[in-house]
Amino acid sequence: MTDQHQRPGGDRLSDEAVARRIVGSLSVAAHYTDERVAERLRAARLRALEAHRPRRGVTARLLATMRAAWSLRPVLRQSVALVAVVVLVFAGDHWTTTSMLLELEEVDAALLTDELPIDAYLDSDFPAWLQQDSSS
Repeated sequence: MTDQHQRPGGDRLSDEAVARRIVGSLSVAAHYTDERVAERLRAARLRALEAHRPRRGVTARLLATMRAAWSLRPVLRQSVALVAVVVLVFAGDHWTTTSMLLELEEVDAALLTDELPIDAYLDSDFPAWLQQDSSS
């Protein structure tokens, strides 16, 4: 079946144009119906709309949720990227802090196990002595 319909003059109409013509004809014809027929048409329309509405079961709710999530996809992508950056910053900070604490623990352990008094480390000439001692 094609989406084009033949006009009496030989021109072709699209399905959308045919639908518009039908709706227009029905609207005009509805003005010329009696009240009882109009009421029956209104009731039939309401039944058709009710039958067309999706059921509100689990599947319908899941599909609605998926449609909503799909429409939020760009926002979610940006949110995930932002969360990833924040997590990486905090992980980097934790790693550097842990590394620094481990180095300080090693220095403290070396100081506590060494026989030099702590005042020797506080002496301003001590770093120079270390440099001279390590070069010999």
